[in-house]
Amino acid sequence: MRIFRLFILGIALAGLAPGSLHTAWAAEEGQLVKKDGRWQYVSTEDPGLKYLYLKGIITQEEYEKGLSVVQAKERLQTPNFKIDVNNGLNIRVGDNFLLKMRVLTQVRYTHSTYNKTWGTIGDSRNPEILGGQVEFRAIRKQSDSNEFSVPRAQLQFMGHAFDPDFRYNVSLALDQTPWDQEGGSGRARLLDAYIASWHIPFATVQLGQQKVWFNRSQISSNATTAFADNMTVQNAFAANLINSRDIGIQILSDEEQYKLNYAIGIWNGAGTNLTREGTSVSQAVPASNVQAGLGGGTPSANVRRTYNWDTRFLTGELMYTARLLYKISGNPGYGQGDILNSRTPQVAIAAGYAYNPAQNYLSSIRSDIVDRAYRQSVTKNGNGRLLGGGIYDFQTYEVDLIGKYLGWSIQAEGYYRHQRVRNHNSQTVAFDPTTNPTGPQVELGQAWGWYAQVGKYVIPRKLEVAVRYGFMDPSTKQVNDLVKEFGAALNYSFDGTYNNRLIVDYANITMGSGGRAPDRSPWETIPGFGQNLIENRFNVQYQFYF
Repeated sequence: MRIFRLFILGIALAGLAPGSLHTAWAAEEGQLVKKDGRWQYVSTEDPGLKYLYLKGIITQEEYEKGLSVVQAKERLQTPNFKIDVNNGLNIRVGDNFLLKMRVLTQVRYTHSTYNKTWGTIGDSRNPEILGGQVEFRAIRKQSDSNEFSVPRAQLQFMGHAFDPDFRYNVSLALDQTPWDQEGGSGRARLLDAYIASWHIPFATVQLGQQKVWFNRSQISSNATTAFADNMTVQNAFAANLINSRDIGIQILSDEEQYKLNYAIGIWNGAGTNLTREGTSVSQAVPASNVQAGLGGGTPSANVRRTYNWDTRFLTGELMYTARLLYKISGNPGYGQGDILNSRTPQVAIAAGYAYNPAQNYLSSIRSDIVDRAYRQSVTKNGNGRLLGGGIYDFQTYEVDLIGKYLGWSIQAEGYYRHQRVRNHNSQTVAFDPTTNPTGPQVELGQAWGWYAQVGKYVIPRKLEVAVRYGFMDPSTKQVNDLVKEFGAALNYSFDGTYNNRLIVDYANITMGSGGRAPDRSPWETIPGFGQNLIENRFNVQYQFYF
């Protein structure tokens, strides 16, 4: 055995002898490359040069010069971009350009049951007012419902250009919704379109169509929620009352770097893909001031006409928002559950304020018809009771709390909205009041609400159980109109992320059918009016987020 060890040692020393250096230099150079999940050794040398060198036809110096020429040629021929897959498809060109492409798809089955009040009384206070008609129009549900849908199908293009701190985000939504009566369900619409400067972390600037940094439930991504959908109270108290996005500019701090953070913004206040020109107020014009033949009108003291948005005002006012957030411990972010199974407490508190003046919610009895998509958005977000009420100045306040620790999560928000009616009509000249059989306008008062949600990952990063409860009073001066919602959910992540998961949730939604609403008849004499409308809703949703 000792002789064998000496023999091996002699061979090793011989390899270090001067005569063997030529062979040692000829050792193959290369690198390990991961391909199809397996590591492979790939040579970086030119096989022709290596053959000439090993045969002694060229010297070491000639070999190295030739190799440098070959490598320089390969660098010129090799593309200067890289493509990789990491939470989407990433295309990089040097350090100054990145394009990340992502796809979010949510496929859902929903089963809903309704109580008898839904079939007899229905909801006559929240639906959209069509053309200002004031006869009794109620949505009645006289049978259970089953439906498959794709509530969210979104494409996202984001990254940076010119330098890593000059960022952009362009997102398209092809969502399906039963609310879009204009035939746009499933068609592509612009969701996000903004550019941002992150050169100053404490004062980043974002300009374009984007999320309004106001309340937590609207900032949170739909891809990171514990439930399939938000509750009514979470949507209704959006800064613009329509949805989580608007067009404008906001300045905010980088919440990844600071404990105390802020966000301030100036916006159109009319939601996505719409400016105030589409919601402006158009006055009625006395026919005595109308020249014969203008718009088909003739002078008459008993008739009033309008010219379909030809006369506009209140288009110069904007929405203003502000938010302060303090991270008591860690950085909880805006995802609802503690999917990271935090080892230290993650706690933050925040407060927000939004002022959105001169919002035209008039019906066609009192002004020209507002853009229909706008009215539908107001209704879809749980604020349909306000339609027909006048020209509003809204002030919305919110406070929120979030905590995460060892798979547990809790979040809660409280809301209050002051709903000041600037004018019940189109300001100086109103439409003929005799066309309104309901008499004087209804006073709604203010709105307020709250919710709380608790979750626990019973299997870390895999299985979460969550429950929540929400309450909303949409009009403090009316009765029998409260909205209450209880929900429970199970969501399972197949890969420990939000990218590939299944959500099963249940909601019990109770809504009062009573209370008066603007430009809608008071149907208190109908038997059962004011009773609770109760829906039991079950969702099974699969989410694919690449």
